[in-house]
Amino acid sequence: MIQRLTSLFDRRPLTAEAWLARMRRPDVSARDQAAFLEWLEADEAHLDQYEAAKRGVAELSPLGDVFAADLARLRGRRNVVSQRRMLIAGGLATGAVAAVAAVALVLPGAGQEPAVAAGRVYASAPGEITDVTLEDGSRVTLDSDTRIQVAYGRDARRVTLMQGAAYFDVAHNVERPFQVSVEDRYVIVTGTRFAAALRKGQAEVSLLEGRVAVGRTDVGRARAMERAVALAPGQQAVFKRGVNRISLRRVDVEAATAWRERRLVFHDAPLSVVVEEAGRYAGAPLVIADPALAEMRVTAVLPLTDEAKLIDRLDALLPISIELGEDGRVLIRAE
Repeated sequence: MIQRLTSLFDRRPLTAEAWLARMRRPDVSARDQAAFLEWLEADEAHLDQYEAAKRGVAELSPLGDVFAADLARLRGRRNVVSQRRMLIAGGLATGAVAAVAAVALVLPGAGQEPAVAAGRVYASAPGEITDVTLEDGSRVTLDSDTRIQVAYGRDARRVTLMQGAAYFDVAHNVERPFQVSVEDRYVIVTGTRFAAALRKGQAEVSLLEGRVAVGRTDVGRARAMERAVALAPGQQAVFKRGVNRISLRRVDVEAATAWRERRLVFHDAPLSVVVEEAGRYAGAPLVIADPALAEMRVTAVLPLTDEAKLIDRLDALLPISIELGEDGRVLIRAE
């Protein structure tokens, strides 16, 4: 009998509603999170079903307050009702508790993320792109001026993006999901290719292959998974620390992460953006000395293998002149 019960509770959920209940449990495990992602990947319709289940629960959530109020009123009558009515009230209260418990399965739960032990720090210098192979075979490419911290445990592989941008090619392991903390969110995967970046006060997560979920790190594991936003290949999630909203958009993720292949790809981008991006790899600051050039539209592929080649390519492709200022800055002017 005990074996049958254990088997029943260990069984993976089959429906979106059941997965929603599992993900909102305060004791949801890293293995549960990995299994949930596998369920999402198994069928493209699963994500829509899960979102529909969340909307249905949101419509029912006010009932939790009703049950709680009924229960409080029943408890308040204990000193004035007869023993018989006490038994009736007790029965009603038990029913109310059961109803609240049923709702609580699909409402935000409590719980805290386990503390992450200090791990190894990997870093790249300004202008440098560095490839790193982790102990499980996962590969990470660090963009210019990037730092990550890696701490592997028995239940999960945890990485923190401290600054810059990184591309991850994650070795598949459903028993130990791969988690990347970015600001106050974390990205959960089992095996996939994606990039994470901290730029201009905001964070970006871009998915190239597989499936990832982006959840919060400051609300407890259950609520983080319930509120997680799942990405499909070609999507990018954009968010800021302390802001609940996550924006999803379609992007050319191969172009957005082309830096990992030592090149920058621009399509109809303003020169100001091109100069800002290229400046992260140049040995000297790039400055648009002629403000009228800032909005010039640029479509180009720029090499990142050599600083001189990068500047020469800009000079050759665009109607600009480039000169070195006395203060060491590279000045860009109209021809």
